Amino acid sequence: MPSLASLPHSHRLTTSCVLSGTRQVLATVLTLLLAATASANSTEPAAAASSASAVFTDSSAAGLSATKRVAITNVMISFQASVGAITSMNGLLAHKSDTSTIVEMSNADPKLLAAITDEIYAQLKADLTANGFEVLPEATVVASPSYQKIIKLAGISNFSKFLNRDGDTMLVGATGLKPYLPYNSETGSFSSPPQNGMLLKGWVSPMGMKSSTEGGPSMTSIATIYQLPGLEVALAKELNAHVVKATYLVTLGKTTAGISGRFTDFNTHAGEAFVQVGIRADQSRIAFRTPNGNAKWQSIARVKVAPAKDGDVVITLAQPLRGGSGFFNVQSTNLGKTSFSGGADMKFFFTVTIANAKAYQAEVTGLIKAAQKDLLALVKQ
Repeated sequence: MPSLASLPHSHRLTTSCVLSGTRQVLATVLTLLLAATASANSTEPAAAASSASAVFTDSSAAGLSATKRVAITNVMISFQASVGAITSMNGLLAHKSDTSTIVEMSNADPKLLAAITDEIYAQLKADLTANGFEVLPEATVVASPSYQKIIKLAGISNFSKFLNRDGDTMLVGATGLKPYLPYNSETGSFSSPPQNGMLLKGWVSPMGMKSSTEGGPSMTSIATIYQLPGLEVALAKELNAHVVKATYLVTLGKTTAGISGRFTDFNTHAGEAFVQVGIRADQSRIAFRTPNGNAKWQSIARVKVAPAKDGDVVITLAQPLRGGSGFFNVQSTNLGKTSFSGGADMKFFFTVTIANAKAYQAEVTGLIKAAQKDLLALVKQ
Protein backbone atom coordinates (compact mmCIF):
# COMPACT_ATOMS: atom_id res chain seq x y z
CA MET A 1 0.00 0.00 0.00
CA PRO A 2 1.25 3.55 -0.64
CA SER A 3 2.24 5.86 2.16
CA LEU A 4 -0.45 7.88 3.87
CA ALA A 5 0.79 11.09 2.35
CA SER A 6 0.18 9.68 -1.14
CA LEU A 7 -3.47 8.75 -0.65
CA PRO A 8 -5.53 10.53 -3.33
CA HIS A 9 -8.77 12.44 -2.88
CA SER A 10 -8.71 12.36 0.90
CA HIS A 11 -9.30 14.79 3.70
CA ARG A 12 -6.03 15.02 5.59
CA LEU A 13 -6.27 16.32 9.13
CA THR A 14 -3.16 17.06 11.16
CA THR A 15 -2.99 18.18 14.76
CA SER A 16 -0.35 18.17 17.45
CA CYS A 17 0.37 19.43 20.93
CA VAL A 18 3.22 19.66 23.41
CA LEU A 19 3.07 18.21 26.92
CA SER A 20 5.38 19.06 29.79
CA GLY A 21 6.82 15.79 31.02
CA THR A 22 7.05 17.01 34.62
CA ARG A 23 3.75 18.85 35.03
CA GLN A 24 1.60 17.30 32.24
CA VAL A 25 0.35 20.74 31.18
CA LEU A 26 -1.11 21.38 27.72
CA ALA A 27 1.30 23.96 26.36
CA THR A 28 0.48 24.35 22.67
CA VAL A 29 -2.25 23.22 20.32
CA LEU A 30 -1.71 23.74 16.60
CA THR A 31 -4.58 24.62 14.31
CA LEU A 32 -6.58 21.77 12.80
CA LEU A 33 -5.83 21.61 9.08
CA LEU A 34 -8.11 20.31 6.34
CA ALA A 35 -5.97 19.80 3.26
CA ALA A 36 -7.94 18.26 0.39
CA THR A 37 -7.29 18.22 -3.32
CA ALA A 38 -9.78 20.01 -5.53
CA SER A 39 -11.18 16.72 -6.79
CA ALA A 40 -11.90 15.61 -3.24
CA ASN A 41 -14.87 17.94 -3.19
CA SER A 42 -16.41 16.27 -6.21
CA THR A 43 -19.51 14.19 -5.70
CA GLU A 44 -19.01 12.27 -8.94
CA PRO A 45 -18.30 8.55 -8.40
CA ALA A 46 -14.61 7.80 -8.69
CA ALA A 47 -15.25 4.14 -9.45
CA ALA A 48 -15.66 4.63 -13.18
CA ALA A 49 -11.90 5.06 -13.55
CA SER A 50 -11.03 2.38 -11.00
CA SER A 51 -9.67 -1.10 -11.62
CA ALA A 52 -9.14 -3.94 -9.21
CA SER A 53 -6.53 -6.66 -9.07
CA ALA A 54 -8.18 -9.99 -8.24
CA VAL A 55 -6.40 -13.19 -7.29
CA PHE A 56 -7.27 -16.71 -6.24
CA THR A 57 -6.65 -17.50 -2.58
CA ASP A 58 -5.03 -20.94 -2.55
CA SER A 59 -7.52 -22.26 -5.13
CA SER A 60 -8.36 -22.15 -8.83
CA ALA A 61 -11.33 -22.00 -11.19
CA ALA A 62 -10.92 -25.74 -11.81
CA GLY A 63 -12.70 -26.33 -8.52
CA LEU A 64 -15.93 -25.06 -10.10
CA SER A 65 -15.98 -27.45 -13.05
CA ALA A 66 -18.53 -29.90 -11.58
CA THR A 67 -21.54 -27.61 -12.03
CA LYS A 68 -22.48 -24.14 -13.21
CA ARG A 69 -25.32 -23.82 -10.70
CA VAL A 70 -24.80 -21.42 -7.79
CA ALA A 71 -26.79 -20.70 -4.64
CA ILE A 72 -26.17 -17.30 -3.03
CA THR A 73 -26.44 -17.59 0.76
CA ASN A 74 -24.76 -14.45 2.04
CA VAL A 75 -24.04 -10.97 0.73
CA MET A 76 -22.49 -8.91 3.50
CA ILE A 77 -20.89 -5.49 3.52
CA SER A 78 -18.87 -4.49 6.56
CA PHE A 79 -18.92 -0.71 6.88
CA GLN A 80 -15.90 0.38 8.90
CA ALA A 81 -17.26 2.72 11.56
CA SER A 82 -14.03 3.59 13.33
CA VAL A 83 -10.30 3.28 12.90
CA GLY A 84 -7.48 4.26 15.20
CA ALA A 85 -3.77 4.26 15.77
CA ILE A 86 -1.77 4.31 18.98
CA THR A 87 1.86 4.63 20.02
CA SER A 88 2.93 2.87 23.16
CA MET A 89 6.07 2.52 25.24
CA ASN A 90 4.65 -0.66 26.80
CA GLY A 91 4.48 1.04 30.16
CA LEU A 92 7.84 2.80 29.97
CA LEU A 93 7.19 6.51 30.51
CA ALA A 94 3.65 5.80 29.33
CA HIS A 95 2.26 8.68 31.34
CA LYS A 96 3.96 11.13 29.01
CA SER A 97 4.47 9.26 25.76
CA ASP A 98 1.33 7.36 24.74
CA THR A 99 -0.65 8.96 21.90
CA SER A 100 -3.73 7.83 19.98
CA THR A 101 -5.70 9.10 17.00
CA ILE A 102 -9.29 7.96 16.49
CA VAL A 103 -11.72 8.60 13.62
CA GLU A 104 -15.30 7.43 13.80
CA MET A 105 -18.40 7.65 11.64
CA SER A 106 -21.38 8.95 13.58
CA ASN A 107 -24.46 9.07 11.36
CA ALA A 108 -24.63 6.16 8.91
CA ASP A 109 -28.34 5.67 8.21
CA PRO A 110 -29.26 1.94 8.20
CA LYS A 111 -31.60 2.58 5.24
CA LEU A 112 -28.65 3.94 3.26
CA LEU A 113 -26.44 0.97 4.14
CA ALA A 114 -29.26 -1.45 3.28
CA ALA A 115 -29.80 0.21 -0.10
CA ILE A 116 -26.11 -0.16 -0.91
CA THR A 117 -26.04 -3.82 0.11
CA ASP A 118 -29.22 -4.70 -1.78
CA GLU A 119 -27.88 -3.03 -4.92
CA ILE A 120 -24.73 -5.15 -4.71
CA TYR A 121 -26.82 -8.30 -4.17
CA ALA A 122 -28.79 -7.57 -7.34
CA GLN A 123 -25.57 -6.85 -9.23
CA LEU A 124 -24.01 -10.09 -7.98
CA LYS A 125 -26.87 -12.13 -9.43
CA ALA A 126 -26.56 -10.27 -12.73
CA ASP A 127 -22.77 -10.64 -12.82
CA LEU A 128 -22.85 -14.36 -12.04
CA THR A 129 -25.40 -14.88 -14.81
CA ALA A 130 -23.33 -12.84 -17.25
CA ASN A 131 -20.32 -15.00 -16.43
CA GLY A 132 -22.08 -18.23 -17.32
CA PHE A 133 -23.56 -19.38 -14.01
CA GLU A 134 -27.13 -20.45 -13.32
CA VAL A 135 -28.25 -18.57 -10.20
CA LEU A 136 -30.84 -20.49 -8.20
CA PRO A 137 -33.85 -18.47 -7.03
CA GLU A 138 -33.56 -17.03 -3.53
CA ALA A 139 -36.75 -18.82 -2.48
CA THR A 140 -35.22 -22.17 -3.40
CA VAL A 141 -32.13 -21.46 -1.33
CA VAL A 142 -33.80 -20.16 1.83
CA ALA A 143 -36.35 -23.01 1.84
CA SER A 144 -33.59 -25.60 1.92
CA PRO A 145 -33.27 -27.59 5.18
CA SER A 146 -29.48 -27.24 4.98
CA TYR A 147 -29.76 -23.46 4.67
CA GLN A 148 -32.03 -23.36 7.70
CA LYS A 149 -29.41 -25.30 9.67
CA ILE A 150 -26.78 -22.75 8.64
CA ILE A 151 -28.93 -19.87 9.86
CA LYS A 152 -29.79 -21.62 13.12
CA LEU A 153 -26.09 -22.18 13.79
CA ALA A 154 -24.51 -18.96 12.58
CA GLY A 155 -27.19 -16.40 11.69
CA ILE A 156 -26.89 -12.93 13.21
CA SER A 157 -29.07 -9.83 13.33
CA ASN A 158 -28.82 -7.47 10.42
CA PHE A 159 -27.06 -4.18 11.17
CA SER A 160 -25.01 -5.86 13.91
CA LYS A 161 -22.43 -3.67 15.58
CA PHE A 162 -19.17 -5.58 15.78
CA LEU A 163 -15.42 -5.29 15.37
CA ASN A 164 -12.47 -6.38 13.29
CA ARG A 165 -8.72 -5.86 13.52
CA ASP A 166 -9.06 -2.26 12.28
CA GLY A 167 -11.77 -1.11 14.70
CA ASP A 168 -15.57 -1.04 14.90
CA THR A 169 -17.72 -2.18 11.99
CA MET A 170 -21.40 -2.32 11.04
CA LEU A 171 -22.36 -5.66 9.46
CA VAL A 172 -25.10 -5.33 6.84
CA GLY A 173 -26.65 -8.25 4.98
CA ALA A 174 -28.80 -8.23 1.86
CA THR A 175 -32.57 -8.16 2.31
CA GLY A 176 -33.98 -11.67 1.98
CA LEU A 177 -30.88 -13.44 3.26
CA LYS A 178 -30.08 -13.83 6.95
CA PRO A 179 -26.50 -12.58 7.42
CA TYR A 180 -23.88 -14.77 9.02
CA LEU A 181 -20.14 -14.62 9.65
CA PRO A 182 -17.64 -17.33 8.70
CA TYR A 183 -16.00 -19.60 11.22
CA ASN A 184 -13.18 -17.41 12.48
CA SER A 185 -10.44 -19.92 11.65
CA GLU A 186 -11.21 -19.19 8.00
CA THR A 187 -10.68 -15.45 8.39
CA GLY A 188 -7.39 -15.52 10.30
CA SER A 189 -6.21 -12.71 12.52
CA PHE A 190 -8.44 -10.09 10.90
CA SER A 191 -11.41 -11.35 12.92
CA SER A 192 -9.46 -10.60 16.10
CA PRO A 193 -10.06 -7.51 18.28
CA PRO A 194 -8.34 -4.29 17.21
CA GLN A 195 -4.64 -3.99 17.80
CA ASN A 196 -3.61 -2.49 21.14
CA GLY A 197 -7.07 -3.28 22.52
CA MET A 198 -8.61 -0.12 21.05
CA LEU A 199 -12.37 -0.66 21.32
CA LEU A 200 -13.25 2.73 19.94
CA LYS A 201 -17.03 3.17 19.93
CA GLY A 202 -17.95 0.77 22.70
CA TRP A 203 -20.00 -1.37 20.32
CA VAL A 204 -18.78 -4.61 21.88
CA SER A 205 -18.32 -5.63 25.48
CA PRO A 206 -14.72 -5.56 26.75
CA MET A 207 -15.22 -9.04 28.20
CA GLY A 208 -16.07 -11.64 25.57
CA MET A 209 -16.22 -9.07 22.75
CA LYS A 210 -19.99 -9.51 22.36
CA SER A 211 -21.93 -7.25 20.04
CA SER A 212 -24.18 -4.67 21.70
CA THR A 213 -26.79 -5.50 19.05
CA GLU A 214 -29.47 -7.95 20.15
CA GLY A 215 -28.78 -11.18 18.26
CA GLY A 216 -25.39 -9.94 17.15
CA PRO A 217 -22.17 -12.01 17.08
CA SER A 218 -19.41 -12.33 19.64
CA MET A 219 -15.82 -13.51 19.50
CA THR A 220 -17.00 -16.68 21.23
CA SER A 221 -19.81 -17.36 18.77
CA ILE A 222 -17.68 -17.07 15.64
CA ALA A 223 -15.01 -19.24 17.25
CA THR A 224 -17.39 -22.11 17.97
CA ILE A 225 -19.27 -22.52 14.67
CA TYR A 226 -16.79 -25.07 13.33
CA GLN A 227 -19.70 -27.06 11.81
CA LEU A 228 -20.49 -24.20 9.38
CA PRO A 229 -18.20 -25.27 6.50
CA GLY A 230 -19.68 -28.77 6.63
CA LEU A 231 -23.22 -27.39 6.54
CA GLU A 232 -22.35 -25.26 3.50
CA VAL A 233 -20.97 -28.33 1.73
CA ALA A 234 -24.17 -30.20 2.65
CA LEU A 235 -26.23 -27.36 1.16
CA ALA A 236 -24.13 -27.44 -2.02
CA LYS A 237 -24.76 -31.18 -2.34
CA GLU A 238 -28.47 -30.81 -1.60
CA LEU A 239 -28.94 -28.17 -4.31
CA ASN A 240 -26.25 -29.48 -6.65
CA ALA A 241 -24.86 -25.95 -6.71
CA HIS A 242 -21.86 -24.07 -5.44
CA VAL A 243 -22.67 -22.02 -2.34
CA VAL A 244 -21.68 -18.41 -3.02
CA LYS A 245 -20.87 -15.75 -0.42
CA ALA A 246 -19.83 -12.19 -1.26
CA THR A 247 -18.10 -10.12 1.42
CA TYR A 248 -16.90 -6.54 1.03
CA LEU A 249 -15.32 -4.19 3.56
CA VAL A 250 -15.89 -0.46 3.03
CA THR A 251 -13.07 1.44 4.68
CA LEU A 252 -13.20 4.81 6.41
CA GLY A 253 -9.63 5.98 6.03
CA LYS A 254 -6.34 5.81 7.88
CA THR A 255 -4.85 7.30 11.03
CA THR A 256 -1.41 7.84 12.48
CA ALA A 257 -0.25 8.72 15.98
CA GLY A 258 3.24 9.75 16.94
CA ILE A 259 5.46 11.49 19.43
CA SER A 260 8.89 13.05 19.46
CA GLY A 261 11.10 13.82 22.43
CA ARG A 262 10.11 10.68 24.36
CA PHE A 263 13.03 10.96 26.75
CA THR A 264 13.04 14.73 27.18
CA ASP A 265 11.05 16.96 29.50
CA PHE A 266 8.77 18.13 26.67
CA ASN A 267 7.08 15.78 24.23
CA THR A 268 5.30 16.68 20.99
CA HIS A 269 2.25 14.50 20.33
CA ALA A 270 0.86 14.40 16.79
CA GLY A 271 -2.09 12.72 15.12
CA GLU A 272 -3.19 12.55 11.50
CA ALA A 273 -6.41 11.30 9.96
CA PHE A 274 -7.02 10.56 6.29
CA VAL A 275 -10.74 10.17 5.61
CA GLN A 276 -11.64 8.46 2.37
CA VAL A 277 -14.03 5.81 1.01
CA GLY A 278 -12.35 2.62 -0.11
CA ILE A 279 -12.69 -1.14 -0.47
CA ARG A 280 -10.24 -3.16 1.61
CA ALA A 281 -8.09 -5.76 -0.05
CA ASP A 282 -7.53 -9.29 1.35
CA GLN A 283 -10.89 -9.35 3.16
CA SER A 284 -13.13 -8.32 0.23
CA ARG A 285 -13.86 -11.54 -1.64
CA ILE A 286 -16.27 -13.96 -3.29
CA ALA A 287 -16.16 -17.48 -1.87
CA PHE A 288 -17.55 -20.66 -3.42
CA ARG A 289 -18.19 -23.73 -1.25
CA THR A 290 -18.43 -26.67 -3.66
CA PRO A 291 -20.47 -29.89 -3.43
CA ASN A 292 -17.27 -31.95 -3.22
CA GLY A 293 -15.49 -29.40 -1.04
CA ASN A 294 -13.73 -29.58 2.30
CA ALA A 295 -16.38 -30.19 4.96
CA LYS A 296 -13.93 -29.43 7.77
CA TRP A 297 -12.64 -25.87 7.38
CA GLN A 298 -9.88 -23.92 5.69
CA SER A 299 -6.94 -23.04 7.91
CA ILE A 300 -5.68 -19.45 7.76
CA ALA A 301 -2.54 -18.09 9.44
CA ARG A 302 -3.35 -16.14 12.60
CA VAL A 303 0.06 -14.59 13.18
CA LYS A 304 -0.51 -11.88 10.56
CA VAL A 305 -3.33 -10.42 8.49
CA ALA A 306 -3.85 -12.84 5.60
CA PRO A 307 -6.56 -13.18 2.93
CA ALA A 308 -9.68 -14.89 4.23
CA LYS A 309 -10.57 -18.31 2.76
CA ASP A 310 -14.10 -19.27 3.72
CA GLY A 311 -14.66 -21.57 0.75
CA ASP A 312 -13.04 -24.10 -1.55
CA VAL A 313 -12.61 -21.56 -4.35
CA VAL A 314 -12.04 -17.99 -3.19
CA ILE A 315 -11.27 -14.93 -5.29
CA THR A 316 -9.93 -11.97 -3.38
CA LEU A 317 -9.34 -8.29 -4.02
CA ALA A 318 -5.54 -8.07 -4.02
CA GLN A 319 -5.20 -4.27 -4.05
CA PRO A 320 -7.38 -1.73 -2.23
CA LEU A 321 -9.74 0.47 -4.19
CA ARG A 322 -9.85 4.13 -3.16
CA GLY A 323 -12.58 6.63 -3.90
CA GLY A 324 -13.35 10.18 -2.90
CA SER A 325 -14.21 12.05 0.27
CA GLY A 326 -16.18 15.10 -0.85
CA PHE A 327 -19.39 13.72 0.68
CA PHE A 328 -17.96 13.78 4.22
CA ASN A 329 -17.87 16.40 6.95
CA VAL A 330 -15.01 15.92 9.41
CA GLN A 331 -14.51 17.71 12.68
CA SER A 332 -12.45 17.46 15.82
CA THR A 333 -14.64 16.85 18.86
CA ASN A 334 -12.04 16.10 21.50
CA LEU A 335 -8.43 17.15 21.71
CA GLY A 336 -6.11 17.05 24.67
CA LYS A 337 -5.11 15.10 27.72
CA THR A 338 -7.82 12.77 28.98
CA SER A 339 -8.91 12.87 32.58
CA PHE A 340 -9.96 9.22 32.83
CA SER A 341 -7.70 6.22 33.22
CA GLY A 342 -6.93 3.73 30.48
CA GLY A 343 -5.82 4.18 26.89
CA ALA A 344 -3.33 6.72 25.65
CA ASP A 345 -2.29 9.76 27.66
CA MET A 346 -3.01 12.07 24.71
CA LYS A 347 -5.98 11.42 22.42
CA PHE A 348 -6.87 13.06 19.11
CA PHE A 349 -10.48 12.40 18.16
CA PHE A 350 -12.28 13.13 14.87
CA THR A 351 -15.91 12.59 13.91
CA VAL A 352 -17.01 11.85 10.34
CA THR A 353 -20.56 12.47 9.11
CA ILE A 354 -22.02 11.75 5.69
CA ALA A 355 -23.03 15.07 4.19
CA ASN A 356 -24.19 13.72 0.83
CA ALA A 357 -25.85 10.31 1.13
CA LYS A 358 -26.63 10.01 -2.59
CA ALA A 359 -23.01 10.63 -3.57
CA TYR A 360 -21.74 8.29 -0.87
CA GLN A 361 -24.02 5.50 -2.12
CA ALA A 362 -22.91 6.05 -5.71
CA GLU A 363 -19.27 5.97 -4.71
CA VAL A 364 -19.47 2.81 -2.59
CA THR A 365 -21.60 0.85 -5.05
CA GLY A 366 -19.41 1.97 -7.93
CA LEU A 367 -16.27 0.76 -6.22
CA ILE A 368 -17.75 -2.60 -5.21
CA LYS A 369 -19.20 -3.19 -8.68
CA ALA A 370 -15.76 -2.52 -10.18
CA ALA A 371 -14.17 -4.96 -7.74
CA GLN A 372 -16.87 -7.59 -8.32
CA LYS A 373 -16.45 -7.42 -12.08
CA ASP A 374 -12.74 -8.17 -11.79
CA LEU A 375 -13.25 -10.88 -9.18
CA LEU A 376 -15.79 -12.83 -11.26
CA ALA A 377 -13.75 -12.46 -14.44
CA LEU A 378 -11.39 -15.07 -12.98
CA VAL A 379 -14.12 -17.72 -12.81
CA LYS A 380 -16.04 -17.00 -16.02
CA GLN A 381 -17.59 -20.19 -17.36
